[in-house]
Amino acid sequence: MECPFCTATLPDDDAFCEECGKPVNTPVAVQEPQACPNCGAPESEIAEDGFCDRCGHRARRPPSDHLEIVVSPDFAGVSDRGLKHQRNEDRFAMRQAGDGFVLVVCDGVSSSTESELASSAVSEHVAQTLEKSLLRHSQSSPERTVRVAIEAAQEALTAATVNKSDPPSTTVVAAIVNGPDAVIGWAGDSRAYWIDAEVQQLTTDHSWMNEVITAGVMSAESAAHAPQAHGITRWLGADAVENAHPDVVRFKIPGPGVLLLCTDGLWNYAEDPTELAKLLGAGSCLEDARHLINYANEQGGHDNITAILLRLQ
Repeated sequence: MECPFCTATLPDDDAFCEECGKPVNTPVAVQEPQACPNCGAPESEIAEDGFCDRCGHRARRPPSDHLEIVVSPDFAGVSDRGLKHQRNEDRFAMRQAGDGFVLVVCDGVSSSTESELASSAVSEHVAQTLEKSLLRHSQSSPERTVRVAIEAAQEALTAATVNKSDPPSTTVVAAIVNGPDAVIGWAGDSRAYWIDAEVQQLTTDHSWMNEVITAGVMSAESAAHAPQAHGITRWLGADAVENAHPDVVRFKIPGPGVLLLCTDGLWNYAEDPTELAKLLGAGSCLEDARHLINYANEQGGHDNITAILLRLQ
């Protein structure tokens, strides 16, 4: 053994160096690496929810803050917390069954408690229902299939909700693509777009602004500047009741293009939807979805952001 202080050669069982007299063979305490950026607490003091037991600050972001799903190069989605919100309340689900596709995007209503529970439950419930319909080659009309899937998700969410006074709630937009048609159903202001040489918005927001404009109560310019302009008038949740009724449309796919489903965390930064088309390149749908998320964050990232892309050849 060599003395770590004076490098003298010593017997392995010596406790002190015979040359310099300093202790040797003393166990060295190994410090845990710091895990909390606020107070420096080690990983052992970070709770499962990512908050530090010592100072109470968030030390680790949950996996739901940034989610990516890739089914194929032509079918992928990304969801991100954004820059301003404390957590990601968006959720999405994707399925492929043979030549059919299912896309679901949900935006948890941030004014409700634990809205991510609603968006997670609804996105999975609707996706599973639509996938089963594709797998069994259902002869039911796809419009009815989508409507029933959303209504069933509403019933399941209401039944599972414990806190009826302040229940978790969410918007939803869902699409089933099988053959030459895409059928889209939605409640709230999450949107569907078809993008080829041009951009078509396939959904109409269930918002206060759209309702007063349609009713002729206010002009589009006046309604757009009202503080409640973007307040949603339909959603899913135990408090929705008659406001949970979805709209459904059938879209005849005209040729090659991209079907985009997204939350308002993206489209709020694209008043002209052609801006979204400019962000799509010749790469994979995952790359394009990341470009959309990065674009929204570069514009401020004031909300959670989710985008699913399905490229049809």
